[in-house]
Amino acid sequence: MNWLVIAPDVKDENLIKVEEFLEERNNTPYEIFIYDGIPKDELYDDIKHIMQTTHCIVLDSAKMTNLSDYVFIMGALSGKGLRTFIYTGGNYLKRYETLNSSSKALLNSFSSVEDMLSFIDKNFKEYEQIDKQKSALIQLFTLGIPFTGDSFALFISKDDTEKCQLFLDAGMLVNAKTSDGTPLLCVAARNKCLNKVKWLVENGANIDSISLDRGYSAVMDAVWRKDYSTTKYLVEKGANLNFISLDGQPLIVLAVGNGNLNIVELLLNNGANPDVKDSLGMSARDYASLFKKQDIIKLMETVPKKA
Repeated sequence: MNWLVIAPDVKDENLIKVEEFLEERNNTPYEIFIYDGIPKDELYDDIKHIMQTTHCIVLDSAKMTNLSDYVFIMGALSGKGLRTFIYTGGNYLKRYETLNSSSKALLNSFSSVEDMLSFIDKNFKEYEQIDKQKSALIQLFTLGIPFTGDSFALFISKDDTEKCQLFLDAGMLVNAKTSDGTPLLCVAARNKCLNKVKWLVENGANIDSISLDRGYSAVMDAVWRKDYSTTKYLVEKGANLNFISLDGQPLIVLAVGNGNLNIVELLLNNGANPDVKDSLGMSARDYASLFKKQDIIKLMETVPKKA
């Protein structure tokens, strides 16, 4: 966050309190001192800093309210839509008196510096989060990257952590889907991108979210790609191994069809049912026998038949 402090032409104890408060939160504010007859070049520099500011504190506004430069600067703050906290000086509330009840309001006024700083402190993390989100959105737009699920998916498939983090910071949900209904976690699994699978799960992605195109979950996509590492990770994270796709295909049946012995063994050892039937009435055990996959048949002999 970029903090601005506006005060009369005196560095008093109120200003020192504000400086200490912000510096404790790793913010060094830019300071504008308002007095009668500010040189135009100084005022111009002040306006340039206002354009870079995200939050503003005004001290002792009662001492500055009749100065035209103060009115001009407050107009610039209002026009930019900056969140502004005003210590009016004593009980001088004037037109700001009804604006101090909500953390969402752009203007909040207070009759004491202590009340103002307490209010800011209470909502500081929220302000940081909002500022972080705005900053990330600006970066994406500056790079010409649309803020859409499809764009997010593109950078997931490229394993571009920096761009993916920008989407997350800008407010894109990790459970967002592409325009064809594919969860981002499935996108990562389909691209054999274990790093992004882990990143999405660690950031709260639904591990069993289902795609609309194939009706697969992420672990099914990983099995389809014969990606043992990603399959193992999702299994360890608790993915549903008795999942059946929308077209009636059990996960273990897909694994047998792909013929990856290590993945079949992994699924069986973690509770996948080799006797659940697909839409054709065939089980994974049936397919192993039908296609004479001896290694898989031998594996399944160690698993008791289930009803």
